Amino acid sequence: MPFPPVPPEIKPVAHLMKLAEEHEARNIVVAYWARMAACRLALKMVPGKKSSEVTGLIGEILNWLEKTKQENKGNDGITNETAAQALIEEYALNLFSHAEKQDAAEIFNKNTVKTFYTAGMLFDVLEQFGLSEDLHEKQKYAKWKAAYIHNCLKSGERPQPGPPNSRAEGNKMIHISELPEEEQQRLLEEKRKLQEELDRKRKEDEDQGILGQMNEFGNSSPGSAGAQEPPNNMGFPLVDANSADNGFQFPKYSPVSPNIPQQPGSVTPNIPTTPQGPTTYSLPSIANDGTPISDHVSLSPEQIQLAQKYSKFATSALNHDDVKTAVGYLQKALNLLQFGKE
Repeated sequence: MPFPPVPPEIKPVAHLMKLAEEHEARNIVVAYWARMAACRLALKMVPGKKSSEVTGLIGEILNWLEKTKQENKGNDGITNETAAQALIEEYALNLFSHAEKQDAAEIFNKNTVKTFYTAGMLFDVLEQFGLSEDLHEKQKYAKWKAAYIHNCLKSGERPQPGPPNSRAEGNKMIHISELPEEEQQRLLEEKRKLQEELDRKRKEDEDQGILGQMNEFGNSSPGSAGAQEPPNNMGFPLVDANSADNGFQFPKYSPVSPNIPQQPGSVTPNIPTTPQGPTTYSLPSIANDGTPISDHVSLSPEQIQLAQKYSKFATSALNHDDVKTAVGYLQKALNLLQFGKE
């Protein structure tokens, strides 16, 4: 369905809407969560009274999200955030790896730019689930690399493979204020979100400390002696627009969006249904001849791939402290490997 144009006050949302449009016909999971991220970003950028244009766009996105969710009730990539994160993360990492191989082979063209750029945008989508420090670094690097190669192609200069400062790039780094306004807005919004997360984490730690004192002494107050300021353990570098050294440097221009290349390692969004709770099995692990049952099971490649996928979903669940869901997926993977069935 056509969406209204993105208003200037929420211009960074346009990249997420474009990503969703490019994937709607071939990967509905990416399209769904890209538009969800666009809606959340718009609400954060304009938290108070909104213009009719912003309200209209947000309303159209919400209507589309609701309709798509109803049409994909059996798709865990739509209905379950843990499964969605695992699928999009796998897709993003496949694209990032492909782009790095192209870069290492010194294959520099519009497809290389687009692959790096799309990987960076997919990491933007993953931000709504929470990014690890490693993925956060890949997010920044992918966008920088896309911009760097694009600028070199535009100026007729030969790009250099590898990360910034690896060769002659040391003299080409610039201050954030020299970036286009659109990129500055995105970086400042990223900084604001990270600061909000730090504040939320600090507040949670303070509340937990107060509850701990109340449990131990039977009575306490926020000003109780001995309360300590929780450490900053988020591990995310903040981008400071007023600092000449903000921890990561960017080239002067943002990349265009040329035609998207053939995506390697495309991930199908149809995945196994998330279990409602872990299931306990009382099945024997030893056959009548005294050997493990797994020795008598011949697994097909599809069954092995499904067991690997269950393991990935379990890992994603544990990253969100969802032990119940993780146990359910691990039990499914174990039953497949031992008995050849779930």
